[in-house]
Amino acid sequence: MFCGTDIHGTTLGIIGMGRIGQAIARRGALGFGMQVIYHNRSRLDAATEAACSARYVDKSTLLQTADHVLLVVPYSAAAHHTIGATELAQMKPTATLINIARGGIVDDAALAVALRERRIAAAGLDVFEGEPKVHLDLLTVPNIVLTPHIASATLRTRRAMAQLAADNLVDLLVHGNPRTPVNTLRPEACRP
Repeated sequence: MFCGTDIHGTTLGIIGMGRIGQAIARRGALGFGMQVIYHNRSRLDAATEAACSARYVDKSTLLQTADHVLLVVPYSAAAHHTIGATELAQMKPTATLINIARGGIVDDAALAVALRERRIAAAGLDVFEGEPKVHLDLLTVPNIVLTPHIASATLRTRRAMAQLAADNLVDLLVHGNPRTPVNTLRPEACRP
């Protein structure tokens, strides 16, 4: 019957509580009455936790408790396979895994096995390990939603992205520094 899971009143576990994770936490708590727990490299200050209605827990507690595990971490060697077979085994069989961060944070092969064996209920991915290729086993399980990384695909957002790029160019040419440098470790690399 194409029925999904109701998220109202469920537990949202967010791994990665940067700007995006915090925004999602606020929406989950306020908009859907979700209990929000999070795990991050470092704990947020009390005021930010209160503003997000979020509670810090260790990673194992998050995986064992959350109804919905949302990944919002930047990719790095340390973040590679943040979710693998061991982590998937800790999740509830009724839980969903959502990766909107980067490919490689989830072990796609292990996820396909967990989904096929119904060790977790479902997954939603808009990023994939080895992009642009999708692990073939993910294409064979019925309890997954796969989308291209298109969360920013609105006219308003794309215009804002183009404006920011133009503003960066003007700032670089006029002031010698871009507004939002990619390489913040070596700002001199951004100078003409």
